[in-house]
Amino acid sequence: MITATDSDADAFTTSSQYVYAESGRTVERSGQALVYTGYQWRGRSNPGSSNELREVMSIERNQRVMSGRWFSGAYDEIGPDIMLKQIGAAPIITGVYPRALRRGETTRVTIYGGGLRDTRNGAELNFGSGVSIGTIEQSQTDELVVQLTIGADAAVGARDLFAFESTLERAIIVHDGIDRITVTPERGMARIGGAAFPKGYQIFDAIAYSNGPDDENGTEDDLELGRVDVSWSLEEYAATFGDDDINFVGSIGPDGIFTPALDGLNPDRVGDRNNIGDVWVLATYRTREGSELRARAHLIVTVPLYMRWEPWRPIETPRQGVIG
Repeated sequence: MITATDSDADAFTTSSQYVYAESGRTVERSGQALVYTGYQWRGRSNPGSSNELREVMSIERNQRVMSGRWFSGAYDEIGPDIMLKQIGAAPIITGVYPRALRRGETTRVTIYGGGLRDTRNGAELNFGSGVSIGTIEQSQTDELVVQLTIGADAAVGARDLFAFESTLERAIIVHDGIDRITVTPERGMARIGGAAFPKGYQIFDAIAYSNGPDDENGTEDDLELGRVDVSWSLEEYAATFGDDDINFVGSIGPDGIFTPALDGLNPDRVGDRNNIGDVWVLATYRTREGSELRARAHLIVTVPLYMRWEPWRPIETPRQGVIG
């Protein structure tokens, strides 16, 4: 909810609640924001807390949609991309999870949106031919839980959802299985810190793909299936003979977040060097059939950003006398 303040037409208070589709975790936030020139949103939610986020968004000309990022971190590296839509008289559909559905299987799917009407028989839901609407387990104004059955002979590819006089393009992806994975970003950068300077983290995701209708890898009809759970590890990026960066640069967690090592000289390293270097970030996915799919990305772990220009802070310069 966004509420205008009485004292300033460009100032707003905010309260929001959203759900992480993968985990089902609900998050509540509150904060304040200013709008510049009628279109530039600058805000901050949960200020002063450990999960404070800064908000930078652009408002569309129709005043019904705004998008941007909510972020934190010393280098603005942590946080989600955001799109907010105003709910009007007509229902809106914002997403479906899980989005990738395999042929010949029945899956419990959640449809998210706003202003959704109560439906108990699924008559208002249409994913196209080959997709059958089963039991409606839950029907609320912002969430609909339904059993979807994908026919064994259903056409492979993206499907639009038509529901409640609203449309969500590419709502689900019908596929035959995961054929490969990739790691994003393909090239990442983290900054050592924790002593004199803050750490700069790097977040990695593993994205699954299906070969698509032509059953060939790397062609235009390949289908992106979304994030998958993988095992994360590091491998040496051999840039020089006897390279040992992997022992010093940091570690990657099971969530794909790389945490860099401390800044400053390391007496345990040859030449007392900093904990900088290059490594491969490796993702390993095990398919239902028991085979392994792997992908990797290049990570550079570098020094802190020693100088940072922050335009919102005044720059003080010493007064100088005039000669002459």
